[in-house]
Amino acid sequence: MGLRPVFGDTVLSSAARGAGTHVSGPAAAAGMAADVLLMVHVTAVSGTPTLNCSLEQSADGSSWSAVPGSSTTQLTAAGNAVAAAGVTANFVRITATVAGTTPSVTFKAALLVVPE
Repeated sequence: MGLRPVFGDTVLSSAARGAGTHVSGPAAAAGMAADVLLMVHVTAVSGTPTLNCSLEQSADGSSWSAVPGSSTTQLTAAGNAVAAAGVTANFVRITATVAGTTPSVTFKAALLVVPE
């Protein structure tokens, strides 16, 4: 079996984000996503933050649901987290939730997508 091409993209660019949910746009063309690797890189924090990231999938690009088992470990300081999952719908995106006491988290999130 030969190697398949892998598609990669930074879907949430590096920025300081406060409390709330931050969502990327769809990160793969319809029907392209099969196996997905989510990578999160935190460079700075302030306050007492928590950052939780995971994948969502959609058949139509407008109605989204969580991908089971796709959550990264919670980040509370500078560092990295990864998660991998199989996607069964046409589209995939990242959802990142920042919470805590006066939180600010500077991070970026990227996906590697192995097509079907």
